[in-house]
Amino acid sequence: MVGRGRHQHNEINAAFKEARKIASLTVVESHNGHCWGWIECICGEEPQPVWCTPRNPGNHAKRLLRWIKNHSECAKDEERS
Repeated sequence: MVGRGRHQHNEINAAFKEARKIASLTVVESHNGHCWGWIECICGEEPQPVWCTPRNPGNHAKRLLRWIKNHSECAKDEERS
């Protein structure tokens, strides 16, 4: 059994670790169907889903990291406005 806030794949947990370093991002665990949860951003864009059993966990983690990188500046943009 996977503990609270942890995904069963280490690559995806590494992506969560990067997301938690950024103040504008939140990792939400919900376990709804095939969806483990999602990563939210304060910018209001659609949250990024995190799948329970992705076909290729490494590629899924890379996609999450790319989304995290694209949203890493949102907190700074919100402070400026």
